[in-house]
Amino acid sequence: MSIPQETIEYVRERTDITDLVSGYLKLEKRGRNYVGLCPFHDEKTPSFSVSPEKQICHCFGCKKGGNVFQFIMEIENISFTESVKRLGKPLGVEISANESRVDDDDMQFIKMHEYVSELFHHILMHTNEGAEALNYLLERGFPSDLLKKEKVGLAPKMSSFTKNAILEKGFTEEAAYSAGLLSRNETNFSYYDRFVNRIMIPIKNHQNYIVGFTARSLDGAEPKYLNTPETKVFQKRHLMFNLSDARKSIRSQDEIILMEGHLDVLKVKSLKIENIVGLMGTALSEENINLLNRLASNVTLMFDGDGAGRQATMDIGETLLKYGLNTFVIQLPGGMDPDEYIEKNGGEAFRYLVKNEKRHYIHFLAENLLNESMNNDLAFSQNINILTDLLAFVSDEAIKSRLIMHISEAYDIDKSQIESKLPVRTSQKRESVIQHTERLSIRQKKERYFLKALMNDKNLFDYARDRVDIEVLTSEQYYGIFKGLCNYFDTHDTFEVSSFIHQLPNDLLEVVINIDNIRIQSEVSKDEIDDYLDDLSGKRNSNKEKQILFARLREAEADNDIDLQAQIMQQLLDINSRYKS
Repeated sequence: MSIPQETIEYVRERTDITDLVSGYLKLEKRGRNYVGLCPFHDEKTPSFSVSPEKQICHCFGCKKGGNVFQFIMEIENISFTESVKRLGKPLGVEISANESRVDDDDMQFIKMHEYVSELFHHILMHTNEGAEALNYLLERGFPSDLLKKEKVGLAPKMSSFTKNAILEKGFTEEAAYSAGLLSRNETNFSYYDRFVNRIMIPIKNHQNYIVGFTARSLDGAEPKYLNTPETKVFQKRHLMFNLSDARKSIRSQDEIILMEGHLDVLKVKSLKIENIVGLMGTALSEENINLLNRLASNVTLMFDGDGAGRQATMDIGETLLKYGLNTFVIQLPGGMDPDEYIEKNGGEAFRYLVKNEKRHYIHFLAENLLNESMNNDLAFSQNINILTDLLAFVSDEAIKSRLIMHISEAYDIDKSQIESKLPVRTSQKRESVIQHTERLSIRQKKERYFLKALMNDKNLFDYARDRVDIEVLTSEQYYGIFKGLCNYFDTHDTFEVSSFIHQLPNDLLEVVINIDNIRIQSEVSKDEIDDYLDDLSGKRNSNKEKQILFARLREAEADNDIDLQAQIMQQLLDINSRYKS
């Protein structure tokens, strides 16, 4: 489907790229631009730059980026048409298109999940079969509007409900098994429902597609929570529950609250606390941590208050701290989980807890190691070393000083003894965005400057347009950009790089951005353009040098010196091609 150019421009002009990108990664102001860790490849030093002025983004490492359409296409793996549709929706622009670059098999799995999710939700909300589960959820404080928004459902107490529904919709048992919706008897290869008599909580990926479920048993069946197994679209190392909904709030608050239970996350969402994300297992993958690090500087762990929750807090907290995240802990009393705490103490008490009871991870760890340290000198020494080693990962000096004071008082040890154990930390200045300096020939520099002058002024472009060919712009890339400018200036009076780049092949993106970044004098005259055209086309050569060579050539011809004639002719050829090397 062809979208009118004016619609594309309308959406592009009204979508701020800084707001868009900041919904996916943590950005810091650097001069006139913003920088962050690139979402398209793993890195430790920020190399992804966003220009509010030019409305473009670009990674100096992997070279990916572009305008708002190119960014959303790359990060969400969607087509250009779908990118315009998605960005246009909040602007009230409706585009009837249903294109997608999602793999066909993946999309089949997604369609199955979205279909059965609607069925499960209908059973919960509108049938006698779902009445008991619905009352259970309502009595536990889950409001009906939240259940509707989250599409919470019920897999009925039938061994073939999902299988029959899938078959009626035209999908195969094998496909449903591969998608994780059915189980299989490996003796006779018969298929049956994986989820039976369970509350079904849909899990979405970063593109907001339903790719799996967390299912809570209603009759005490084990396991209490049953997840979708690993599939092509449901891979726990890439997923975090509620991330697609929480991303905007995370960015605005620069904090992620990380929880264990998915029902806990939903209960907390009902209190309008939105920057919460649920674990997909008992550990964090490297992919999970990279994602957290791109989204926020601060992570607060709020796991269950039982022994397993404390151990998970200690393990995951240490990992996050060592990865460079500011890590805090909200500890729930009496072995309670967040849902139980809210039920017992109410929403206001929970909101107070979230706002006022965050302790640094090292503070939490020091408290948990204290008991075994007091009557055991070996454990005391070992635990002090553990705490001091971890202090090296605290970048905030004020927080570090406070932690040292707390450890000193709790462990009854002079703080100078703690400070003396701290690892020597070499000063590390935060590196700025890496910009790789290109090695360009004199010819390439001239061609780039010439293109920049034409970009800046349509009148100059029109003046030079008919005289530019492959003999002037000898680089295939530069000539390709020029041809793009021909099309662009047919419909535009001024050059905007964010508007221009989505009309070009991706391999020209970085070249265009680099040319656009060239600083030239504000006004370039037509005489200068003539000089560049003569220079680049090889016409402006050294007349004096040529006159001398022609005089020598005549003398060589008079003397019938064939070798000298050939030598002089080669020198003349070299002059003519000098500006094309």
